[in-house]
Amino acid sequence: MKKILFIFIILFYCNESFSFNLNYPENFKLKKIDSDFKSSIGINGKTRNQLHQGIDIKGPKGQVIIAVKDGIVLETHVEKCWGPTIVIDHGHSFDGKKLIVLYGHVGEIFVEEGEKIERGQEIATLGNNHHDFRCIYGVRHLHLQIGQKYRYNKEGHWGWSYFLKDGRKSLNPHNYWSNGTKNITCFEKNKKFKEGSITYPFPCEKL
Repeated sequence: MKKILFIFIILFYCNESFSFNLNYPENFKLKKIDSDFKSSIGINGKTRNQLHQGIDIKGPKGQVIIAVKDGIVLETHVEKCWGPTIVIDHGHSFDGKKLIVLYGHVGEIFVEEGEKIERGQEIATLGNNHHDFRCIYGVRHLHLQIGQKYRYNKEGHWGWSYFLKDGRKSLNPHNYWSNGTKNITCFEKNKKFKEGSITYPFPCEKL
């Protein structure tokens, strides 16, 4: 009984420790994170087989997705389980870590491999394909995940592993917001952001 209780407590804190401590900007309206980093609960409300390695944000068909930082598009690919996915090399973080970001489960893609992109640039939209790919679990959403090692040899790999070599050790996005740890930061045109930081992958509406 004690062992079961211990496991429950661990799962609870893994699921909630990030979401309950996040600071959303008060002067913006934005779609909040639905399944957070290290969450044990999936976007479909069911228990995950492993802790979440990214963040999931639901949105309607046509929801615009924007780049979290300047970078170069490494790959655009319709993976058999993940569906349409963009991989962008966003350079390095302010603490020197490589930022290889997956924008997974998208619909229409607006960028091409090798293209240089800017923070806040529209790179994709959410589609109506959430029932077509198993890894989207029937819920339309963006999955954003930050790795450091891009996978060039794809043979035998699928899902996030098709794109990242270190997907099980992904970086916590909440450590890299421009306004500070756990302070979700909206993109604003003509605003200067902290070097090596990221901004939210959905546009925010200023109130």
